[in-house]
Amino acid sequence: MNRHPSELALEAYLLDRETSPVAPHLGGCERCRARLARMEREGEDFRRFVLPATLDAVLEKHAPERRKRWLWLLGLAPVAAVAALIVAIRPAQPPEDYVGTKGGMSLVAYLGAPGGAKIILDGQAVKPSAALRFSVAPQGRCNLWLVSVDESAQISRIYPAEGDGGAPVSKQGALPGGAVLDGRAGLERFYAVCSPGPLGYDALMKSVRAGVRGPDDLRKGLPLPGLPKGTRQTSLLLEKRP
Repeated sequence: MNRHPSELALEAYLLDRETSPVAPHLGGCERCRARLARMEREGEDFRRFVLPATLDAVLEKHAPERRKRWLWLLGLAPVAAVAALIVAIRPAQPPEDYVGTKGGMSLVAYLGAPGGAKIILDGQAVKPSAALRFSVAPQGRCNLWLVSVDESAQISRIYPAEGDGGAPVSKQGALPGGAVLDGRAGLERFYAVCSPGPLGYDALMKSVRAGVRGPDDLRKGLPLPGLPKGTRQTSLLLEKRP
């Protein structure tokens, strides 16, 4: 008997249908196709009802000229959606020797919040033990890594959890799994890096260590150096505060 894919595997399929290993199983399993349809409905309901209602309340507190800055979030609602905390990304300007592709990639972090979705800007506070989920819009096929680094220079691998070279992605959507923060107060920055070809994890860690040498670098959020030409990247800063 074939094992049915997990919810995370189905989320990965929705993120990149062309390369997902569960595609053959879905072709012959009515039960899993029904599960997939349910997940797609949940994501559509979130995009159409939950997030717009929350955005309306938040945007009333901001100047009208800032309204358009939030609208792009509607297209990034996760497939398996829950009430969410969404962090909008404002990438820093790259240094003169930066070789990555400018723009064209976005990252959203979210978590369950009492009373519905709560939207915050990059750099605002979350609970030190918050459980986060992530969504990316890679703007084209690439090999994705998602990692974080904190004030103690501890690098945490978020996605993919296994393997080397990064995870092939091509479309925007929720990433399988997530991250639970370590419970310690302080700064932590998440980097989404999408290379045109496989990028070894050791090479990525070397780049992170070169680009983040202390709290000042975490706050600045400059692009990571030494990555392959054509690599797209973005990051978001969280302040873990009790």
